[in-house]
Amino acid sequence: MSNGSNNKAPRRLQQLVEKGFASLAAGDPQLAADLCRTALAERPDMARAHYLAAVIALEGGDRNMAQQALETVVRLNDAHSAAWAQLARLFVTSGEFVKAEGCLVNAVNTEQGSPVVLDLIGTVFRLAGNLGASRQWHQQAVAKENQHVPFLINLANSHLYHDEQRDAERILRNCLDIQADNPQVHWMLSRTHTATSMQHVNEMRTLLESAVHARSIAYLEYAIGKECEDQEDWQSAGDAFERGAAARRDTVAYDEAADIELFATAEQLFTRNWLDNQQTGPDDSAPIFIVGEPRTGTTLLDRIIGAHSAVTSAGELRHLGFALRQVIGASEPRQFTAGLLRSAASADLSAIGDAYLASISGLRDAPRITDKLPFNYLYLPLIAAALPGAKILHMTRAPMDTCFAIYKQHFADAYLYSYEQQELARHYVRYAQLMNTWRERMPGRFLDVSYENLVGDTETIARQVCEYLDLPWEENCLRYYDDKSTVTTASAAQVREAPHDRSIGRWRHYADRLGPMQEILDDAGLL
Repeated sequence: MSNGSNNKAPRRLQQLVEKGFASLAAGDPQLAADLCRTALAERPDMARAHYLAAVIALEGGDRNMAQQALETVVRLNDAHSAAWAQLARLFVTSGEFVKAEGCLVNAVNTEQGSPVVLDLIGTVFRLAGNLGASRQWHQQAVAKENQHVPFLINLANSHLYHDEQRDAERILRNCLDIQADNPQVHWMLSRTHTATSMQHVNEMRTLLESAVHARSIAYLEYAIGKECEDQEDWQSAGDAFERGAAARRDTVAYDEAADIELFATAEQLFTRNWLDNQQTGPDDSAPIFIVGEPRTGTTLLDRIIGAHSAVTSAGELRHLGFALRQVIGASEPRQFTAGLLRSAASADLSAIGDAYLASISGLRDAPRITDKLPFNYLYLPLIAAALPGAKILHMTRAPMDTCFAIYKQHFADAYLYSYEQQELARHYVRYAQLMNTWRERMPGRFLDVSYENLVGDTETIARQVCEYLDLPWEENCLRYYDDKSTVTTASAAQVREAPHDRSIGRWRHYADRLGPMQEILDDAGLL
C-alpha cells in the first residue's frame, strides 16, 4: 500500500496546504488555488495537495478536474479514504454505479474514524439509495462529533426517511441548543410534527428580523407557512408562503427559455412516425414508471404498489437519464435538456434499454420495480420504445391544487420553476399540453391515475392499477401506511397516513392571492 509522500513533504509545504484548506473554508478559493499550485510545483507527488486541488474543483463545480485530482490522490495514497469517498460520490451522481461501488468499498475499508469521512460515506450511501447504511454511517459521524450541526442535520434527515419523527425532532432540538438561529434546522423541525401552538412560529418570526440571506429567509418563511397552515391560520400561512417563494426565487437561476425549448423539442422529435419506425429494446416487464408533476400523489401511488409482494419500490431514480448518457457518451450534468432529447431521438434504443435494466438490477429484490422520477414524463416515447415491456402510470391532479402544492413547497435543488406563480403556471400548461400530445401519439401506452379518485376510493383504483400492471390483487396494497420502508420525498409524512382528502381543494383557502396562477391556467382551458 502506497502512502504517497505526505509524510516526506517538508513541514513548510504541509503548512502551506493546510493554509489552502483554511482559505477555501473562509471563502477564498483563489488564494487556496494559488497555495495549492505552489505546493504542487515543488512536490507534484504530494497527495494532500492533490486532494486540496480536488476539493477546490468540487467547490467550483468542475467535476472532471475533481475526478482527475482524486484519482491522482488514490494513486499516490491508496489508503486515502476521503478521496475514495469523494470519487464514489462523483461516480454515483453520474450513474457510473460499478465504479462508485468499488470506490465506496475502498472508502469503507480505509476509513480511520474521521467524522468528516464517516459523514461523507453516509452521504454516498444515501445517494446510492442504501438509506439503512447511510443512517449507520451518519450515526458514527455524530458519535465522534456530536456538536457539529451539519452532521446532526444529516442524521436527522436519515431518521425522517425512516419515519422516526421523534428521533429527528430530538436531534434537531439539540441542533438548536448548539445553534439557535440555524434556519434550515427550524425548517426541518417544522416537518417533524403537526404544530398546535404559535410558539415556534413566533421564535422564527424573531429570527426573521435579523435574517439577511435569501436562503435563510426562505427556510424560515416556508416553516412558518407550514405551521400556520397546520393551525388553519390561512392568512398568515399565505403571507409566509409568498415571502418564502419570493426569497427562494432570488436564490435560483431558472431559465424559462430553456424550459420552453425542452418541451417544444420533445413534441417535435417524438412524433407518431418516429415511434412507428423504432427498433424496440428489450421486452422486460420489470420496470414500472410513475410520472407526473411533483405533489400529485406519485409517492402515494408508489407506496401502494410497493406494498405488493412482487414489487420493489426504488424511489426517484435517475437511472434512465444515466443510461441515455452512457449510450450517447454525454457528460451533460443537467437531468433534462433539449440537447439530450435530440441525442436520444437518434440513439440506439435497445442499448439504452439494456443499460437501464443493468443499472437497476442491483436494486431489485422482487420481480417488478418502480421508478418514480416525476419528470420522466418527458421521456415517455423513449421509454415506450427502449423498454416496450415497461408499464407507465401517470398521476393527475386538479391543476390549481397541483400548482399551489408545488408553490408552497421548499424543494432542495429541483423544480426551479416553482417559486413564482406565473412561471409555475406557464410550466404547468406546457406539461399538460405535452401529456395530451403523448395520449394522442401513444394511445393506451400509459394509464392516467387521478389523485382525487385514488384517495376517494383507494381500493377500486388500486385494483385497477394492479390489473393494468398484470399483478394479482393483494390486500397489502391497502395497508401501505404500515410499511416502514424509507421515503425521501416531501410527501414522507403524508404517505405514512391512511388515505385522506384533506388536501383536495386546499388552494381555495388562498384563492384571493393566487390570481396570477389561476388566470394563466384558465386562459389555457385547464380549469
